[in-house]
Amino acid sequence: MVPQATNHAPERKSRRERRIEILAERRRIKQIMKKLRPVTFDNNTVTEAGNFQFLARFKELIGLDTLIESHVHLEQKANCVYTAEKLVDHLLDCALLGHTRFSHMNALQSDPGYQIVTGIERFPDESTFRNFLGKLTWSHLIQLVALNRDLLAHKARTGEKRLVWIDIDDTVITLFGEQEGATNGYNPRYHGRPSYKIRVAFIAGSGELIHLQLNPGNMNGMKDLLSFVKEVEAMLPPEWIVEGIRADCGFADEAVMAYAEERGWQYIFKLPKKATVKKAIAYLQQHPAFWETLNEKEEHITFADEDDRWAAADIPILLTNWEKARRCVIYREAHETERTTDGQLTMALTTYSFQAIVTNTDLKPLMLLRSYNKRANIENRIDELKEGYAVEQNSQHSMLRNLLFSWIKAIAYNVMVWFKQTLMPETLQRCEVQTIRRAVIRVPGNVVGSGRYQHIRLAPNPTLAGIVDAMQQKLRALAISFIPTLHAA
Repeated sequence: MVPQATNHAPERKSRRERRIEILAERRRIKQIMKKLRPVTFDNNTVTEAGNFQFLARFKELIGLDTLIESHVHLEQKANCVYTAEKLVDHLLDCALLGHTRFSHMNALQSDPGYQIVTGIERFPDESTFRNFLGKLTWSHLIQLVALNRDLLAHKARTGEKRLVWIDIDDTVITLFGEQEGATNGYNPRYHGRPSYKIRVAFIAGSGELIHLQLNPGNMNGMKDLLSFVKEVEAMLPPEWIVEGIRADCGFADEAVMAYAEERGWQYIFKLPKKATVKKAIAYLQQHPAFWETLNEKEEHITFADEDDRWAAADIPILLTNWEKARRCVIYREAHETERTTDGQLTMALTTYSFQAIVTNTDLKPLMLLRSYNKRANIENRIDELKEGYAVEQNSQHSMLRNLLFSWIKAIAYNVMVWFKQTLMPETLQRCEVQTIRRAVIRVPGNVVGSGRYQHIRLAPNPTLAGIVDAMQQKLRALAISFIPTLHAA
């Protein structure tokens, strides 16, 4: 059978048909270009952050400008345009608005609305900030730490005395340059890259950042931990009384436990599963009567069996480098798996995972585990520091400059925490700063009018209107609370 030749080439259109198509395409493009609006650069009232005025007024009410002036001191030339305290204030604004890269800070130079709201005539160039950080010394780091301490003290005085728990943790900061002090340490994501480690201490629950350290990436979590804890204690306001301290297995330092016992603090530390702990687990597995169910309502011990998913054993334990035995609660979690042999026999096997917690509290095992698990919220706070305030960005060669900038970001973090707890509606108080910026602060608007008739115009948004109304009322209430009385005087 002879195959017939087929012509798959498209049928050629006539000149008239092609002319009609070309004219139609020209009309389509012309209609699109008619929609293009002309652009002018003459709006001198626009701002990218229409509600930054609430942050600006909040900073004034809590006296942040006065705190900065009383702590930050730097000798500058007589013809210097920007004072040191003003530059710190501008850097705080950049961190609050999310302009944490130096190249992004120039955005506020071309934001006339921001300049109207803050009452400044011009904003520094990013090179000014770089040069400023280069002039600072270790004494200025002490000044920033003292500024953060007094900011928290001012906040504490607005409330009542309370017992607080301190949560401690650290995080790896991967570096992509030639930064001073960078070393190769444990890095779960970028193996083999140089890094820093940031050690932090937060107030559990309310989330204030008490202390921050920048260390080489290979530093062990327990190194100088007792000194760090003592510094945290010194930075706490008198109104915040330490009830206890919590940390994971990288910080289970016997010296810190002994200091906590001396100070009358409680502590909850996770223990690493080293030789002594493994021996204790093996012994407990050979003596099932030690395991009890995790039931906080039971008045008497109920012994666990293999059907219980969670069980706990409360025993004293003495590690090799400890001076005395301490209470240790070992938790056992059951995992049921199916295993098939030669495709004929299916067996259900129960395996266990273990974790150990050392403590001087008298909490029952279930409540102890819940208290320790609350410590996990520190991971969210660290993520907010890294993603919301760019603490993980350490672009300066000098380790001191990176640490100075990290402390400025830490102060901005605490300002925002206080701002959220004071002015935000309850539904937004636990939101991270990225959400607050997107939904409330960084909303484009125009600053219009003059004098007492000056106001900010935003796009219609009923949800935001309700939030702004609530913030206005709370800001007025805060202002009234700060008015001194004759009786107090």
